[in-house]
Amino acid sequence: MQTVILGAQGKLGGVLHRHARRAGLGWLGQGRREGVDLLWSPDCAPRAEVFPAGGTVINMIGRASPDEKALRHANIELTRQILHHATAHGVAHVVLASSAAVYGNAADGPVAETATLSPLIPYGHSKAEMEAVAADYAQRPDSPALTILRIGNVAGSDALTAIARQRCTTGEPMDLHRFPDGAAPVRSYIGPRDLFDVVTAVAQTPPASSRILNVAAPTPVDLEAVMTAYQTHFLPDLRWQDTPVPNGVPKQVILSTQALERLIHLPSGPDYAAKMALQVKQDLAP
Repeated sequence: MQTVILGAQGKLGGVLHRHARRAGLGWLGQGRREGVDLLWSPDCAPRAEVFPAGGTVINMIGRASPDEKALRHANIELTRQILHHATAHGVAHVVLASSAAVYGNAADGPVAETATLSPLIPYGHSKAEMEAVAADYAQRPDSPALTILRIGNVAGSDALTAIARQRCTTGEPMDLHRFPDGAAPVRSYIGPRDLFDVVTAVAQTPPASSRILNVAAPTPVDLEAVMTAYQTHFLPDLRWQDTPVPNGVPKQVILSTQALERLIHLPSGPDYAAKMALQVKQDLAP
Protein backbone atom coordinates (compact mmCIF):
# COMPACT_ATOMS: atom_id res chain seq x y z
CA MET A 1 0.00 0.00 0.00
CA GLN A 2 1.09 3.57 -0.71
CA THR A 3 2.92 5.70 1.86
CA VAL A 4 2.83 9.51 1.71
CA ILE A 5 5.09 11.93 3.61
CA LEU A 6 3.33 15.20 4.39
CA GLY A 7 5.78 18.08 4.76
CA ALA A 8 8.48 16.50 2.61
CA GLN A 9 10.10 19.92 2.09
CA GLY A 10 10.63 20.53 5.80
CA LYS A 11 13.69 19.47 7.79
CA LEU A 12 12.57 16.07 9.07
CA GLY A 13 10.16 15.40 6.20
CA GLY A 14 13.04 16.14 3.84
CA VAL A 15 15.24 13.61 5.62
CA LEU A 16 12.58 10.93 5.18
CA HIS A 17 11.89 11.85 1.56
CA ARG A 18 15.59 11.79 0.57
CA HIS A 19 16.22 8.43 2.22
CA ALA A 20 13.02 6.90 0.85
CA ARG A 21 14.07 7.92 -2.67
CA ARG A 22 17.56 6.50 -2.18
CA ALA A 23 16.05 3.26 -0.90
CA GLY A 24 13.61 3.06 -3.83
CA LEU A 25 10.63 2.57 -1.54
CA GLY A 26 8.20 4.44 -3.78
CA TRP A 27 6.99 6.69 -0.97
CA LEU A 28 5.45 9.94 -2.20
CA GLY A 29 6.43 13.30 -0.76
CA GLN A 30 3.96 16.18 -0.43
CA GLY A 31 4.94 19.83 -0.47
CA ARG A 32 3.86 23.28 -1.64
CA ARG A 33 6.73 23.89 -4.10
CA GLU A 34 8.22 22.07 -7.08
CA GLY A 35 10.57 19.21 -6.29
CA VAL A 36 8.14 16.82 -4.62
CA ASP A 37 5.81 14.13 -5.92
CA LEU A 38 2.55 15.73 -4.77
CA LEU A 39 1.94 19.47 -4.88
CA TRP A 40 -0.78 20.19 -2.35
CA SER A 41 -1.50 22.65 0.44
CA PRO A 42 -3.39 21.60 3.57
CA ASP A 43 -5.40 24.80 3.12
CA CYS A 44 -6.89 23.37 -0.11
CA ALA A 45 -9.43 20.61 -0.68
CA PRO A 46 -8.00 17.15 0.03
CA ARG A 47 -6.77 14.93 -2.81
CA ALA A 48 -7.13 11.16 -2.92
CA GLU A 49 -3.44 10.76 -3.88
CA VAL A 50 -2.39 12.56 -0.71
CA PHE A 51 -4.61 10.35 1.48
CA PRO A 52 -4.34 6.88 -0.13
CA ALA A 53 -7.06 4.41 0.81
CA GLY A 54 -5.55 1.57 2.81
CA GLY A 55 -2.18 3.32 2.91
CA THR A 56 -0.04 5.20 5.41
CA VAL A 57 0.26 8.96 5.88
CA ILE A 58 3.32 10.26 7.74
CA ASN A 59 2.66 13.81 8.92
CA MET A 60 5.86 15.81 9.33
CA ILE A 61 4.17 19.20 8.88
CA GLY A 62 4.82 21.41 11.88
CA ARG A 63 6.20 24.65 13.24
CA ALA A 64 8.68 25.35 16.02
CA SER A 65 8.49 29.14 16.10
CA PRO A 66 7.54 31.10 19.25
CA ASP A 67 4.48 32.49 17.41
CA GLU A 68 1.62 30.82 19.30
CA LYS A 69 -0.91 31.47 16.54
CA ALA A 70 1.34 29.82 13.95
CA LEU A 71 2.01 26.93 16.34
CA ARG A 72 -1.69 26.35 16.88
CA HIS A 73 -2.42 26.36 13.16
CA ALA A 74 0.45 24.11 12.06
CA ASN A 75 0.71 21.73 15.00
CA ILE A 76 -2.88 21.42 16.18
CA GLU A 77 -5.47 22.55 13.64
CA LEU A 78 -3.71 21.01 10.63
CA THR A 79 -3.37 17.74 12.53
CA ARG A 80 -7.11 17.82 13.16
CA GLN A 81 -7.73 18.41 9.43
CA ILE A 82 -5.31 15.68 8.39
CA LEU A 83 -6.98 13.13 10.67
CA HIS A 84 -10.37 14.13 9.27
CA HIS A 85 -9.19 13.77 5.65
CA ALA A 86 -7.39 10.50 6.39
CA THR A 87 -10.54 9.01 7.90
CA ALA A 88 -12.74 10.22 5.05
CA HIS A 89 -10.42 8.66 2.45
CA GLY A 90 -9.91 5.36 4.26
CA VAL A 91 -6.23 5.75 5.19
CA ALA A 92 -5.18 2.77 7.32
CA HIS A 93 -2.39 4.31 9.42
CA VAL A 94 -1.40 7.88 10.32
CA VAL A 95 2.02 8.62 11.84
CA LEU A 96 2.26 11.96 13.67
CA ALA A 97 5.51 13.73 14.53
CA SER A 98 5.46 14.99 18.09
CA SER A 99 8.48 16.03 20.15
CA ALA A 100 10.40 15.27 23.32
CA ALA A 101 9.59 18.90 24.18
CA VAL A 102 6.29 17.62 25.62
CA TYR A 103 8.28 16.31 28.62
CA GLY A 104 9.88 19.64 29.55
CA ASN A 105 13.38 19.27 31.01
CA ALA A 106 12.90 15.58 31.85
CA ALA A 107 16.03 15.72 33.98
CA ASP A 108 15.43 12.80 36.35
CA GLY A 109 16.80 9.98 34.20
CA PRO A 110 15.44 8.16 31.15
CA VAL A 111 11.87 9.35 30.64
CA ALA A 112 9.33 6.83 29.36
CA GLU A 113 6.24 7.42 27.27
CA THR A 114 4.09 7.00 30.39
CA ALA A 115 5.64 10.06 32.09
CA THR A 116 3.46 13.06 32.92
CA LEU A 117 3.77 15.74 30.27
CA SER A 118 5.14 19.07 31.52
CA PRO A 119 6.11 21.19 28.51
CA LEU A 120 7.95 24.41 29.27
CA ILE A 121 7.74 26.29 25.96
CA PRO A 122 4.88 27.13 23.57
CA TYR A 123 6.16 24.60 21.02
CA GLY A 124 6.01 21.81 23.59
CA HIS A 125 2.53 22.89 24.68
CA SER A 126 1.33 22.83 21.06
CA LYS A 127 2.68 19.31 20.55
CA ALA A 128 1.07 18.12 23.78
CA GLU A 129 -2.26 19.55 22.62
CA MET A 130 -1.78 17.91 19.23
CA GLU A 131 -1.34 14.58 21.01
CA ALA A 132 -4.57 15.20 22.93
CA VAL A 133 -6.39 15.78 19.63
CA ALA A 134 -5.00 12.49 18.32
CA ALA A 135 -5.93 10.63 21.51
CA ASP A 136 -9.52 11.85 21.22
CA TYR A 137 -9.60 10.86 17.56
CA ALA A 138 -8.28 7.38 18.35
CA GLN A 139 -11.47 6.72 20.37
CA ARG A 140 -13.60 6.96 17.23
CA PRO A 141 -14.57 3.63 15.67
CA ASP A 142 -13.61 4.91 12.19
CA SER A 143 -10.20 6.27 13.19
CA PRO A 144 -7.12 5.06 11.32
CA ALA A 145 -4.43 3.36 13.39
CA LEU A 146 -2.36 6.12 14.98
CA THR A 147 1.32 6.30 15.92
CA ILE A 148 2.72 9.34 17.74
CA LEU A 149 6.49 9.77 17.59
CA ARG A 150 8.06 11.84 20.38
CA ILE A 151 11.24 12.70 18.54
CA GLY A 152 14.39 13.80 20.37
CA ASN A 153 17.28 15.72 18.82
CA VAL A 154 17.89 14.75 15.20
CA ALA A 155 21.48 15.26 14.15
CA GLY A 156 21.71 17.50 11.10
CA SER A 157 18.29 19.04 11.68
CA ASP A 158 18.89 20.47 15.15
CA ALA A 159 20.00 23.89 16.36
CA LEU A 160 23.49 22.65 17.27
CA THR A 161 24.19 21.59 13.68
CA ALA A 162 22.83 24.83 12.26
CA ILE A 163 24.99 26.92 14.60
CA ALA A 164 28.04 24.75 13.95
CA ARG A 165 27.76 25.19 10.19
CA GLN A 166 27.19 28.93 10.54
CA ARG A 167 30.20 29.36 12.85
CA CYS A 168 32.40 27.45 10.43
CA THR A 169 31.42 30.04 7.80
CA THR A 170 32.15 33.03 10.05
CA GLY A 171 35.20 31.54 11.74
CA GLU A 172 33.78 32.15 15.23
CA PRO A 173 33.96 29.45 17.91
CA MET A 174 30.84 27.87 19.32
CA ASP A 175 30.06 27.90 23.01
CA LEU A 176 30.26 24.52 24.72
CA HIS A 177 28.48 24.63 28.05
CA ARG A 178 30.21 22.91 30.93
CA PHE A 179 29.03 22.13 34.43
CA PRO A 180 31.24 22.83 37.46
CA ASP A 181 32.57 19.25 37.35
CA GLY A 182 33.71 19.79 33.74
CA ALA A 183 31.01 17.65 32.15
CA ALA A 184 29.13 18.73 29.02
CA PRO A 185 25.35 18.30 28.75
CA VAL A 186 24.14 14.83 27.77
CA ARG A 187 21.18 14.47 25.42
CA SER A 188 19.22 11.84 23.52
CA TYR A 189 19.99 12.08 19.82
CA ILE A 190 19.35 10.12 16.66
CA GLY A 191 21.06 10.22 13.27
CA PRO A 192 19.06 10.98 10.10
CA ARG A 193 19.48 7.49 8.65
CA ASP A 194 18.42 5.92 11.94
CA LEU A 195 15.38 8.21 12.03
CA PHE A 196 14.40 6.99 8.58
CA ASP A 197 14.85 3.36 9.65
CA VAL A 198 12.62 3.99 12.67
CA VAL A 199 9.85 5.58 10.59
CA THR A 200 10.11 2.77 8.03
CA ALA A 201 9.66 0.16 10.75
CA VAL A 202 6.77 2.12 12.24
CA ALA A 203 5.05 2.44 8.86
CA GLN A 204 5.41 -1.28 8.19
CA THR A 205 3.98 -2.36 11.56
CA PRO A 206 0.88 -0.30 12.39
CA PRO A 207 -0.67 -0.72 15.83
CA ALA A 208 -4.07 -2.23 16.38
CA SER A 209 -5.34 1.16 17.54
CA SER A 210 -2.81 3.75 18.75
CA ARG A 211 0.63 3.97 20.33
CA ILE A 212 3.24 6.49 21.43
CA LEU A 213 6.98 5.94 20.91
CA ASN A 214 10.01 7.91 22.02
CA VAL A 215 12.42 8.24 19.10
CA ALA A 216 16.13 8.39 19.93
CA ALA A 217 19.17 6.17 19.75
CA PRO A 218 19.62 3.85 22.74
CA THR A 219 22.91 5.54 23.67
CA PRO A 220 22.69 9.23 24.67
CA VAL A 221 25.62 11.45 23.73
CA ASP A 222 27.37 14.36 25.38
CA LEU A 223 27.59 17.52 23.31
CA GLU A 224 31.39 17.62 23.34
CA ALA A 225 31.41 14.21 21.68
CA VAL A 226 28.95 15.51 19.06
CA MET A 227 31.14 18.54 18.28
CA THR A 228 34.26 16.39 18.12
CA ALA A 229 32.58 13.95 15.74
CA TYR A 230 31.35 16.79 13.55
CA GLN A 231 34.85 18.29 13.42
CA THR A 232 36.37 14.92 12.56
CA HIS A 233 33.93 13.85 9.89
CA PHE A 234 32.50 16.85 8.06
CA LEU A 235 33.16 20.22 9.72
CA PRO A 236 36.97 20.38 10.01
CA ASP A 237 36.90 24.14 10.71
CA LEU A 238 34.60 23.79 13.71
CA ARG A 239 36.00 25.28 16.92
CA TRP A 240 34.46 25.78 20.34
CA GLN A 241 35.13 27.44 23.66
CA ASP A 242 34.06 26.35 27.14
CA THR A 243 31.46 28.50 28.88
CA PRO A 244 29.64 27.97 32.21
CA VAL A 245 26.29 26.31 31.78
CA PRO A 246 23.38 28.78 32.14
CA ASN A 247 21.03 28.44 35.10
CA GLY A 248 18.23 25.96 34.55
CA VAL A 249 19.98 23.84 31.92
CA PRO A 250 19.72 20.19 32.98
CA LYS A 251 22.79 17.99 32.95
CA GLN A 252 20.96 15.16 31.23
CA VAL A 253 17.83 14.90 29.10
CA ILE A 254 17.48 11.26 28.16
CA LEU A 255 14.56 9.41 26.57
CA SER A 256 13.78 5.80 27.39
CA THR A 257 13.91 3.76 24.18
CA GLN A 258 12.71 0.42 25.57
CA ALA A 259 9.43 0.52 23.62
CA LEU A 260 11.20 1.52 20.40
CA GLU A 261 13.80 -1.23 20.81
CA ARG A 262 11.03 -3.82 20.79
CA LEU A 263 10.25 -2.65 17.26
CA ILE A 264 13.71 -2.04 15.76
CA HIS A 265 17.37 -2.57 16.59
CA LEU A 266 19.35 0.68 16.35
CA PRO A 267 23.11 1.34 16.51
CA SER A 268 24.37 2.11 19.99
CA GLY A 269 27.57 2.19 22.01
CA PRO A 270 30.17 4.78 23.00
CA ASP A 271 30.99 5.59 19.36
CA TYR A 272 27.42 6.57 18.47
CA ALA A 273 28.33 10.26 18.10
CA ALA A 274 30.76 9.34 15.31
CA LYS A 275 28.20 7.09 13.61
CA MET A 276 25.68 9.89 13.83
CA ALA A 277 28.10 12.44 12.32
CA LEU A 278 28.78 10.14 9.38
CA GLN A 279 25.04 9.84 8.79
CA VAL A 280 24.76 13.65 8.75
CA LYS A 281 27.65 13.88 6.27
CA GLN A 282 25.91 11.38 3.97
CA ASP A 283 22.54 13.04 4.33
CA LEU A 284 23.91 16.48 3.47
CA ALA A 285 25.81 15.18 0.43
CA PRO A 286 24.42 16.33 -2.95
